[in-house]
Amino acid sequence: MNKNKLIVMFITFAVLIAATPFIFGKLMNSRYNQMLNDLRSKGISINVVKDKSTYLQTDKVLEVSIPSKLLNDNGVIKEIKLHIETKFKNLPVTNVLFFGKLDQVVLSDQYKNLESKINPFLQKYIKFVVTTPNFRDYAYKFDDIVIKDKADIGIKNIKGTFKNGKLIKNSLNIKEIYIKDKKGYFEIKNFKNHFEGNEKSTYSKTNFDVDVNINRFKLQVQNVYSTTKTLLSKEVTVHSSLGFDSLDVPNMANAQNFDVKAQINGIETKILEQLAKAPKDEQEQYLDKIFEKGFNINVNSRLKDAKVMQRDLGGYNLGLNIKFLPTKNFRAKVNSKNIDFVDIKLDLTTTPQIANLIMNMVPRSAFLFALAKKKNGKVVLNLEYKKGQLYSDGQLIK
Repeated sequence: MNKNKLIVMFITFAVLIAATPFIFGKLMNSRYNQMLNDLRSKGISINVVKDKSTYLQTDKVLEVSIPSKLLNDNGVIKEIKLHIETKFKNLPVTNVLFFGKLDQVVLSDQYKNLESKINPFLQKYIKFVVTTPNFRDYAYKFDDIVIKDKADIGIKNIKGTFKNGKLIKNSLNIKEIYIKDKKGYFEIKNFKNHFEGNEKSTYSKTNFDVDVNINRFKLQVQNVYSTTKTLLSKEVTVHSSLGFDSLDVPNMANAQNFDVKAQINGIETKILEQLAKAPKDEQEQYLDKIFEKGFNINVNSRLKDAKVMQRDLGGYNLGLNIKFLPTKNFRAKVNSKNIDFVDIKLDLTTTPQIANLIMNMVPRSAFLFALAKKKNGKVVLNLEYKKGQLYSDGQLIK
């Protein structure tokens, strides 16, 4: 290879190296600006207040304001203001970093007097770093919050991921949340929340453990969980569950495998949206419309086993179905103690020990348990209330 060709290759290579930060800086800034514009289109105010960029690095400081309409907080907060600095190298393979802190929470007039108390705290502790390689997938981490006063309060190892696509996904993990003082402590450990959703459906799942030791009272709950799934079409359908794997109060009580599942359906999506947006003094008219159309609630619950003071209580299985039949005057009926617009069906299988415990706690339930049957050592109760009349195993109770 002759000398001239070597010089040409060297110059070409040098130009490519020199041009790379400029070219990729332009490309990255184009995508970066598109991300900002997408957020602005959703109602978030974003202003570039300082540009510290160099040839090799983009570095901008932003003031961000999130209005109340995007917070879904029932009107407590008017606005959240954030200070965010973004940095990225003007190179082909790079991550964009967002360094953020809370500037101010503006409260509604009703709670305005609390601003001077909560803002210094939030400004001191709410700081975070977000990283993205593509303006679609984000990893975030908050600084630990540790307060030492009369009691030690801490929230540690707060991190998660966020994916912005056709289906938005967010996963939050917190290693430990605690309150400790001389009397003992209350801890939530291994908190995990996963959310995903779009305009037609949402799904959320939460898990955590609880550990309490206060004044010699001890409590441990393993794998507390809750899930909520919402489907939006012409009508809204909500599936929700709550439970735990085990609960233990040493030398006092123990319970295994408890859960309760509920489903609500039959409510028109349009009416529910109108109810959510309506001022408080106008909400009753939309509640009236919901009862005019009618809706259903189904509940299923179970407990595998429970013990109190070393006494074995056993468990239970419960099924409950409630139908709110279409009615145009339900308020008047409720006021006159007429609930003939409600159909209720209850199926309960439990142990005599739990049945006695319920009757001791709720004496009026003794009348219902008097209708129960005993099968294979279990108490079986099948009740139905419809058109204002009570039935047990299909037989009218007069």
